[in-house]
Amino acid sequence: ARAFLEATDLPPPERSRAQRVRAGLLFIESYRKLPLLAWPRLLIDTVVELEEHLVLFRTRHARMVERVIGRRLGTGGSSGVDYLDATTRYRIFKELWTVRTLLLPPEALPPLENPGFYGFAH
Repeated sequence: ARAFLEATDLPPPERSRAQRVRAGLLFIESYRKLPLLAWPRLLIDTVVELEEHLVLFRTRHARMVERVIGRRLGTGGSSGVDYLDATTRYRIFKELWTVRTLLLPPEALPPLENPGFYGFAH
């Protein structure tokens, strides 16, 4: 979790922004039931769902190609089905998937300094 939040997987010039983005994602996902975070949570869920559909498309496409041409070379000169199978592991929004692995149970979350700020206006 620390390596993800510190963005040690990225070169130094990109780390600062990635650290803020990843911390923000973790905050939104961790406190997703708060009213103020409803729209960011919905946006994140929609993007994850979109990527899930892309993975499903790639998987179905690979099976269709395997059914039609078998394990021969692909029509574009690629290795065919093996290449298509490899594309099912691609993720565009890796952080959105990774952050869900890092979530703590709600009872283990630290209390917010100003919880009223994230609630409904009075």
